[in-house]
Amino acid sequence: MATRSYYEILEIEETATDSEIKRAYRKLAMKYHPDKNPAGAEMFKEISHAYETLSDPSKRAAYDQFGDGDLPEDMFGGFGMGDGFFGESMFTGGPPPPPKVEIHPLEVTLEDLFRGKKLRLKLVRSTICKQCKGVGGKKAALHECYACNGKGVRLSARQVAPGLFSQTQVGCTVCNRTGKVVPDSKKCKRCKGRGVTDEKDTVEISIEPGMSDGQRIVLAGKGDQKPGQDPLDLVFVLRQIPHSKFTRLGDSLSVKAQIDLAEALCGFSRVLLTHLDGHPLEVSHKSGVLKPGDVLRISCEGMPQEKRPRSRGDLYIVLDIKFPDSKWKPGSALTELLPQTAWPTPSSSTGAPAKVAAGRPISEDEYTARMREQSRNAHHADQGHEYQDAGSGCQQQ
Repeated sequence: MATRSYYEILEIEETATDSEIKRAYRKLAMKYHPDKNPAGAEMFKEISHAYETLSDPSKRAAYDQFGDGDLPEDMFGGFGMGDGFFGESMFTGGPPPPPKVEIHPLEVTLEDLFRGKKLRLKLVRSTICKQCKGVGGKKAALHECYACNGKGVRLSARQVAPGLFSQTQVGCTVCNRTGKVVPDSKKCKRCKGRGVTDEKDTVEISIEPGMSDGQRIVLAGKGDQKPGQDPLDLVFVLRQIPHSKFTRLGDSLSVKAQIDLAEALCGFSRVLLTHLDGHPLEVSHKSGVLKPGDVLRISCEGMPQEKRPRSRGDLYIVLDIKFPDSKWKPGSALTELLPQTAWPTPSSSTGAPAKVAAGRPISEDEYTARMREQSRNAHHADQGHEYQDAGSGCQQQ
């Protein structure tokens, strides 16, 4: 590395702003780029190293403090804070390994997970260029990357605390971690020097009955390709769209269904719902009075178990009772048939006779609106505001 300071290499003052540093780098990089000026390769390397340090605030602070962008290896030795304190990768660890999988979400319906489904998806993926075999150009034109000295990685300083800096290896972005570059004039015309081309492909995905939300389907080697690396695995993560009627919990299913008052009292046997695979389900209940919220358990009508589709969980039907509307008047014969409850008579603490009051049925929506209005009035009253009830009220005589 040259003995000149990084500021002298970029021909700027030590008080230069970020924009001035960037402008100076662009000017000098165009002048000394090896593709245009082969004799300036070493100078371009110094310019790139200086810019990498001064364009990063933490690296620049380290350089201004220690006089060199590359921190000494024994910087923390005197304080007893070596690799055992911060961890080996903080100072000497290599670059993080590239990802081995390519993950995509895949929306499916509950019907798809119940019945199973096969999908054919069209996609575009990167494949090794057939013209240059992934080299990026003519093999004879390859030369050592000027930014990383052919190592594929570069050192990067990062401030972890006031006065404390870590030094790690990062992949070189100039050569894409390969350590080799191709001059612009020698780059492959088909892939533009990338070494890969975008190709259309079709993959088949098999959703097995009983699969779950969040489950992964792995297609080995069907992802993007990069020179010198194995193809990525293509991974699809199932994302179930919420169903309008059925709810799944493991191998069980639950669904709401409505029966009328006569069926709740006397039993029924009829088609109550259409299942996820489209078949009508007839449900029979002959004994016992059903109440709102009661649940009927139907064995072996739940979700199939993955890899054992003939084994299925249970279906739970949550019942809602449909009562007659307010205009319906039960006859005396029905009153006589229904069981009569002997209700206890509440005692009077004052000895006064019971007060007779007539109840007027209101809808649930009206009840909710009235409660919301009362809540608002109570809130305003606490703040010292007075309100007059606009509706009909009750007066003590």
